[in-house]
Amino acid sequence: MTKLFASDFDGTLFFHKSETPFRQADLDAIRTFQETGGIFGACTGRPLRALTVQSEGVFPFDFYSALSGATLHNHRTDPLVEASVPREVVRDLFERYRPYACDGTALVCAADDYWFIGDAALVWHPVSCADSFAELPDPLQGFSLETETEEIAIQLAGDINTTHGDTVCAFSNLASIDVLPAGHSKGTGLHQAATHFGASITASIGDSLNDLPLLDAADVAYTFTSASPDLREHADVLVESVSEAIADFMTREP
Repeated sequence: MTKLFASDFDGTLFFHKSETPFRQADLDAIRTFQETGGIFGACTGRPLRALTVQSEGVFPFDFYSALSGATLHNHRTDPLVEASVPREVVRDLFERYRPYACDGTALVCAADDYWFIGDAALVWHPVSCADSFAELPDPLQGFSLETETEEIAIQLAGDINTTHGDTVCAFSNLASIDVLPAGHSKGTGLHQAATHFGASITASIGDSLNDLPLLDAADVAYTFTSASPDLREHADVLVESVSEAIADFMTREP
């Protein structure tokens, strides 16, 4: 029997505003789970590089489902699944919605990395820089931007899905949106990983609305007691931490 656990990253495993962004209890629980034969990986809206620079040497992931299921990589970061969006679609949508970005925080996802187009002084690590779309490497995989409010993010994501749902899918993530190849989500990322590893039973955990497909795709879904009511309705178990979720999942049978 193979158990597979897929976790959101930001706000679930990584707390960037905290003095201790990683919780030791979570790390210990992940290693214990893996030592008993469990498969543990991340399902995130980030592109691969933006995930690995934060997690390398800290989290021993068995797989990386990045860009909300648009890509899947094994523990060596070898590509297993790679989806893309036509360059002209990314460019047109990015230019149309970039004015809604808070403080210019609009990033294109290309070649498994975040790219900032414009003034390099506005960029933070680990974002690459380009002067124009012409400089971006293939494949283009979408874009992300931060908005002033969560309500604006929800509205923009809905607009994009209505007008371009055959090509891209947009997810609101608190006060931000992620625009990615159509037909992909954190839920499809979980299914891809489960198929690759031959999982007998799956679990997932997340903290925001873009994690709903991830929770719905798992056999056992977890979220935090502090999560929004909408998210809690999609969870099987409410927990205080990833380590608590892992401890519960280790008792489960297919």
